[in-house]
Amino acid sequence: MRRFAKWMVLAALVLAPGIAVPGQEGEAAPSETEPAEELPTKRIKMYAENWRWVPDVIRVAEGTRLVIDFVSRDASHSFVLKDYQIKVPLPERSEKRFEFVADRKGEFKWRCGRPCGNGCPKMVGKLIVE
Repeated sequence: MRRFAKWMVLAALVLAPGIAVPGQEGEAAPSETEPAEELPTKRIKMYAENWRWVPDVIRVAEGTRLVIDFVSRDASHSFVLKDYQIKVPLPERSEKRFEFVADRKGEFKWRCGRPCGNGCPKMVGKLIVE
């Protein structure tokens, strides 16, 4: 074991001249990362009431950060945007914020994912990403 330790010290002394020590000449400058690009943002206030979403269509450009402030006024609901794997529970008489990036072009339907009465199947909407 002592012999191994001696070899390690010897190897360290031989290799040490190639190791850069901060402040030495020839040291590479610390890499600077560029700040993350700010995404365009669209804020929406969305109401869930009387078996409908208001608004029921949202149109954004691809790459937009979408911030939705949900307001559930009459019953418990659930916002489900299956293509983006989003499900936001909305308790009765509550407000909740959810955000995501609309990173795929197309038309994507959302619905209420909680049975809330006879009109629940009518609680649908559409996200259009251009």
